[in-house]
Amino acid sequence: MAPGANPVKGAATAGDAPLLAEGMYTDSLKPGATKYYGVELDDASSAYVSAIAVPREGSVPGAQDGIGVSMRTADGRRCGLGHQRTFAAQGGAYPTGDYAERVVEPRGVCRGAGRYVVTVTRGEATGGSTAALPIELAYMSEPAVRKGTEGSPAAGGKSTPGAAQESAASRPAASGGAEQSAEGGTGFNDAAEVRAGSVKGSVEPGDTRFYRVPVGWGQRLRVTADFGAAPSGSAFHAANGVRLALSNTARGLVANRNGGYQGKPKSLSLETAPVAYANRLGAGLDAATKAMRFAGAYYLQVSVHPAVAGKVSGSVPFTLRIGVEGEPAKGPEYVKDPGEFGGSMLPLAGDGTVPGGVRDGGSGRSDRLRLVGYAGVGTGSVLLLGLGGWSLAARRWKN
Repeated sequence: MAPGANPVKGAATAGDAPLLAEGMYTDSLKPGATKYYGVELDDASSAYVSAIAVPREGSVPGAQDGIGVSMRTADGRRCGLGHQRTFAAQGGAYPTGDYAERVVEPRGVCRGAGRYVVTVTRGEATGGSTAALPIELAYMSEPAVRKGTEGSPAAGGKSTPGAAQESAASRPAASGGAEQSAEGGTGFNDAAEVRAGSVKGSVEPGDTRFYRVPVGWGQRLRVTADFGAAPSGSAFHAANGVRLALSNTARGLVANRNGGYQGKPKSLSLETAPVAYANRLGAGLDAATKAMRFAGAYYLQVSVHPAVAGKVSGSVPFTLRIGVEGEPAKGPEYVKDPGEFGGSMLPLAGDGTVPGGVRDGGSGRSDRLRLVGYAGVGTGSVLLLGLGGWSLAARRWKN
């Protein structure tokens, strides 16, 4: 788990929920179980508590197994939508999860200060492994912005997962930048930082490679993963054999694409809406667009399904074509240093500020961003590290 993560034991009832401070935590969860955690919130900041469940190496989850996370007021009123994700890996087992959120809205039921309860629920293990799974929790707080600087939801369309492409006809083009060769990380914490351009790499079947891309206010991300031909002794078809996914700064899912793989060149693409603070508040926006709410790190994941291991020898080569469109715009004015939420990874402007108006001052926020992320789970668990299950099929459970 993440270096320095604190062990915590979630309670069986909301009234006994242990209080979490900002930071990283570890716990475990049995099939069908629910655990409760408390957070003390003010009446201005946004709060995100993510939960990632980590299947044990070699385990196969049941079809309804997965993890759900939600946040409620002390009297049981839900904050935001919460998220439920199944493992749904079709013969593989990958970490899965998302975040629960509290965003202060003028007439929202969760606008007040006080104690809130985070609920983490695991699905049923029918037909799969019944072992308790380790989970990793991250509580991150985003400060308020000055009234009148929130802006509007970004123009330019919604986030779209793109379509699997067999040719280069409609691939997103990289917006400048040199070719890069970077070995992706094994998780959020050690994700390799990359910029616009092309990135060459390779991934073993069952593995996931993580890359961190800085995206500023007003910018949008377009990405294509070109999977190359792999050495193979015979023809095969692996359903959902390759995957490209994107998560935001708070480890919330933005988009997930997967497609069949036959050992021949295959491409998957996605594109996002422009980043805007007000995306979180826009009525009628889809979840992927609402997730594009922070200037800062966005995490790409490139995966190959473990079923491919029996069909090819060695790793599968790929090229990421990354386009970051538009110049960084001025963002909202935070009342204090927003840390990882305010674009601290972006180049400084001429006046020594990051886009968003907060002076960097050599605060080392990029280092803090590295530390708050998820770590790999060790060499023996590298095969597990794909975000959010293979298909991240959404499933709602009654809490």
